[in-house]
Amino acid sequence: MARPGSSKREAIVAAAKALLWERGYEATSPRDVLDRSGAGQGSLYHHFSGKREVAAAALAEMAEEEIAVIDALFPPDTPPLDRVGAYLTRERQALRGCRLARLANEAAMEEPALREPVAAYLGHIEAALRASLEEAKAGADLLPGIEPAPVAAALLAIVEGGYVLARVHWDAAAMRAAIDGGVQLLAAVSRPQA
Repeated sequence: MARPGSSKREAIVAAAKALLWERGYEATSPRDVLDRSGAGQGSLYHHFSGKREVAAAALAEMAEEEIAVIDALFPPDTPPLDRVGAYLTRERQALRGCRLARLANEAAMEEPALREPVAAYLGHIEAALRASLEEAKAGADLLPGIEPAPVAAALLAIVEGGYVLARVHWDAAAMRAAIDGGVQLLAAVSRPQA
């Protein structure tokens, strides 16, 4: 059962989530959040002390939602390299940018409350990639000498960099090219199947 007034809080957080993805933190004002949510100023300040706290709540929810999406791509009963491939090739909205990491270049990332959900999300992806690659290495599915941790970091960087390239060139094909490179990298470090 919802707490009294929680629907306003939820509307405020939902509006902040949408605006953070659309505009980023610095280009989103409390007025924007109020306008999008339909809540009054009193509701905002009843639930939050200011913009940073609204954004922190929104980012925490976004991270939780996106981590659930990532977890669905890494089921333990799927071969490890197939999990990595599913992460690389999942459908993305390249021109919108990464839902959380698109804030990485904003000064707001100096704030731990705003940085931590973004870092947790990216850390979760890297850990899932690393664990799958470690499993593949243990099963002799990776070439000798390939270390899972740096490959996981490189694959994450390819995806996040793909978002940057797509937005800079305003062309989703730029991200597809980066992803194709990631798929080729994965194939290059994998032992050929008989």
